[in-house]
Amino acid sequence: MLLYPTTPYLPIPFRVNGNGLKLIANELKKYPQVAFRWRETGLFFQVQFVKLDYVAEQELQQDLGQDLGQESAARTMYSFILEKLAVEPLSRQDLVVAFELKKASGYLNRTIKKLLSQSLIELTIPESPNHPAQKFRLTDRGKMFLELLKN
Repeated sequence: MLLYPTTPYLPIPFRVNGNGLKLIANELKKYPQVAFRWRETGLFFQVQFVKLDYVAEQELQQDLGQDLGQESAARTMYSFILEKLAVEPLSRQDLVVAFELKKASGYLNRTIKKLLSQSLIELTIPESPNHPAQKFRLTDRGKMFLELLKN
């Protein structure tokens, strides 16, 4: 069925097939930062346009809210490691030198382990954790954490 627009906002004729949600979904593929979700419940349907970065930021704030609050109040090795890794990937020994320590302390090791478990940093050679050339690098999640910390 071909319909003609009745308002000035629709300047060209358009074809109506179903509810048009599939057409919208196809058009939104051009915008990977926006997720399109719809759900039909009985006689109704719900449509959502979700900004993926926003969802990730909200999840990060919920997951790491306590750490974010502590780091905002007083900076610790936790955020200093993230800032160092934002510049370039570093090995454990590079971090020891950067913090002017004599050797890798238990506190440094626990902090690195915590950052790894929270997916704020990752290994450059994940298949071989004890590789001599192993370094740590900041993840996208870690970058978002630093951005939230700056704001």
